Amino acid sequence: MPVLRLVIEGIVQGVGFRPFLHRLGLRLGVKGYLRNVGGSEVEVVVEGDYETLASFVKKLMSDKPPTARVEGIDIEVLNDTGGFRDFTILSSDVKAIKRSMIPPDFAICDDCLREVLDPSSRRYRYAFNSCAWCGPRFTMMYRVPYDRENTSMSKYRLCDECSREYSNVEDLRRYHAQGISCPADGPRLWLTDNTGVLIETRDPIKEASKLIEEGFIVAVKGIGGYHVASLATDDDVVLKLRTRKERPTKPFAIMGLDTQVLREIVIVDEKAEELLKSPERPIVLLPKKQDSRVSKHVSPNMDVEGVFIAYTALHYLLLLDTRDKFLIMTSGNPKGQPMCVSEECVYGKLNKIVDYVLT
Repeated sequence: MPVLRLVIEGIVQGVGFRPFLHRLGLRLGVKGYLRNVGGSEVEVVVEGDYETLASFVKKLMSDKPPTARVEGIDIEVLNDTGGFRDFTILSSDVKAIKRSMIPPDFAICDDCLREVLDPSSRRYRYAFNSCAWCGPRFTMMYRVPYDRENTSMSKYRLCDECSREYSNVEDLRRYHAQGISCPADGPRLWLTDNTGVLIETRDPIKEASKLIEEGFIVAVKGIGGYHVASLATDDDVVLKLRTRKERPTKPFAIMGLDTQVLREIVIVDEKAEELLKSPERPIVLLPKKQDSRVSKHVSPNMDVEGVFIAYTALHYLLLLDTRDKFLIMTSGNPKGQPMCVSEECVYGKLNKIVDYVLT
């Protein structure tokens, strides 16, 4: 039977593309292998009859995961018959066939968020929940190809339950998903004061929300760096933040729990909602509502507000536990310097800006 070699370029690593191709191949009954390669592309060698191979190529385009983006496919017909017995995922090859794209970070998906909010889920209130379709990618990669050992998750060994999910070909969201974790095996959160002294609490997120409600300013570790969070409805708190950040008039961005919450403070049309809910979670400038509860000092002398919605479980839980369900969420950096990405930076450079650190 004929054998095809496909080299697929685009955003095809770190988006559940290999597991999708594996399930597709098993369903169609083809033989061969697939693997990540070092230029962030995917190589597939597949054997089957012509009709089945044509269906494989067609469906890899039409049924691909929502965050995958195929920019090109090189197809080569191999002369030899493969003699393959099955269709498998091989270990990644570090050599680059072509240069492709590293995936960006993706906001938490609806399924992962449901798990975080479900008291019966083993990932209930787990701040780092993710799957094949969401979570950090670019930020946690040290090198390509996208494998767990090449990311900041390499230090966290999967527990038995996560290993079962990772190995289950029918698990659409966690089969071969490199960044998965749970409370038993993944990162943990800590709350400290601005000098690094640990605050004893059973729930660091709830405690951080409580401190923000009391008017304190908290550094919050997100994907790729730290934000500075504070109330957006209290004039005194906003002015305190402006003084500490040496930022007299430049507007602050507001993070809301969801678009329903943001509709209380800005006008959200259909296009804006689509942007706000996109996996990239951009800050969108939208017209202020006249009856908005946001302090006039957040974006003085402007008729628009810069808003975005929670993009990790951590942010969602933090906002969920506050009264307003929205907060100032501005970059965690001293004036004229880059955003802090390490605890050393936070305790050394943000200690005059923030009162507490959620990290």
